[in-house]
Amino acid sequence: MQLTIPSSLDQIIETVKDINLSSRQQQTIGLLTAATVITSYTFYRLFKGPRDNCPTVPYRNPFNGSSAEYRKDPSAFVKKWTEEYGPVYRVHLFGRVCICMHTIVSGRYVREIFMNSNFDFNAGIEKRFNMKSMADIRAHEVPASDTRVAVVQYLTPHLKYFTPRAVENLNIGLHDIVGDLQGKKELPHLYPLVQRMVSRASASVFVGTNLCQNSELVTSFQEITGDLGSYIYAENYWIEPFQALMNLKMWAIGKFSASTRKHRRVMLNAIVPEIKSRLENAKKPDWERPNDILQDLIENFKVPPGRDIATHITNQIIVLIFASIHTTSENGTIVLYRILNTPGLLEELYKEQQEVLTNAGLDPNGKSSEVFTFDIIKNMVKLDSVCRESMRLRNEFYELTHTNVGKNKVVLSNGTIIPPGGDVLINAWYNQQSNDWEEMKKDKSEDRTEFKPLRYVNTGYPSTKVSDDYLVFGEGKHACPGRWFAIQEIKTVISLLIRDYKLQPTSDIIFPTTVQTALPFGSVSIEK
Repeated sequence: MQLTIPSSLDQIIETVKDINLSSRQQQTIGLLTAATVITSYTFYRLFKGPRDNCPTVPYRNPFNGSSAEYRKDPSAFVKKWTEEYGPVYRVHLFGRVCICMHTIVSGRYVREIFMNSNFDFNAGIEKRFNMKSMADIRAHEVPASDTRVAVVQYLTPHLKYFTPRAVENLNIGLHDIVGDLQGKKELPHLYPLVQRMVSRASASVFVGTNLCQNSELVTSFQEITGDLGSYIYAENYWIEPFQALMNLKMWAIGKFSASTRKHRRVMLNAIVPEIKSRLENAKKPDWERPNDILQDLIENFKVPPGRDIATHITNQIIVLIFASIHTTSENGTIVLYRILNTPGLLEELYKEQQEVLTNAGLDPNGKSSEVFTFDIIKNMVKLDSVCRESMRLRNEFYELTHTNVGKNKVVLSNGTIIPPGGDVLINAWYNQQSNDWEEMKKDKSEDRTEFKPLRYVNTGYPSTKVSDDYLVFGEGKHACPGRWFAIQEIKTVISLLIRDYKLQPTSDIIFPTTVQTALPFGSVSIEK
């Protein structure tokens, strides 16, 4: 057999298909040949690369490149090579060299990625974390455009309407964790508390006030992203260079994992009867239409061929969960730990809350679903600044993978070439925290590495406003459309806690410095 280096992944596939596997000996030869072809292709693409004089971080391991060094101390790695090479350079990370290495983009150049329709965030993230595949959702079902429409048309415009039920269910979720407090209770970590509150509130908006009372369903809302994600977080790094193996692993999780089967069963068991009931009741003249995202999906989204409506809508709900609950819970937890780690800040936020409620003619101790309205939460400008500042300082380095899904190369203004299929990583650390980016510093004495909780008060930069130095929600026309709902939930979670409970750290609060997690750590006592 003559071995030639293929010029595309399609040629690799055709080469492997031509291998005769009719005997054990031929199977062995075939597997070795396939491995050789893939390895040859990897090296071929690695050394071919674009010729654009973009500097490359040196590495020794041809398969995983600088991955180990980056994971060991991401902060030092990013600082070192950004200082060495400037705002745009290449790094061999995570074995991704089938088209070319990752291009790191920083500073003002990030706008050239976010504003270019050829770059796709979903295509980039799915190479390492394809949640649809792991949830047994077909690749062509529930496109990102459908999820965006659901959020932009049916969620965000109705936040004022949804706020009272969200507040009520945030309180119920809080009670699920702390119960009827008699004295102090110690929480080993704040994330489960915030996650339960957000899951319960989100369920009330996504599937309605009836289904959000289903505790098993809310638990699936709460746990599905973490359960499926744990399979990937625990991956062996030797798989990383082989995209086909990564895809196979994620597909197998969706088809065979106990977690996927469990969560799909719970959701289908709850949602299928609800959909059938709504479809039947809609025929009655006295039917009162439910106002939630589930009903909007039933009425406005087409079911693809070969799918029943209940399964299709359940898949859409699962994708909404992936896009919202974990990240909102994570960001809410980060904000809470920042507040608790800053002396006097909790008291200052409580004072602001009392003033806002009093000035609005409301009883500061009134029923939470009546006093914590959309407008009241919006008027808490100090709390909003704390949220933006806390999320700006998230433990982020190379983030927001974008893939060039166009047919042509993209040339950045500095001459760097991103070929079709090429991946870009945004240097979030540089844009959000580095003091070296002089054009983003308001004055030379400003320290962007410091947590300054009131930094954004009266600046015109609320926590929902994206900018080059605040990329938590992306930027441009594809910025996260659900950020208004997420911020509303986070600020309401904090408002409920600081009004009705006393929170006190019972251990040191540790903010992470690795890429393994963005969550701080520390135990906290809670009492009424």
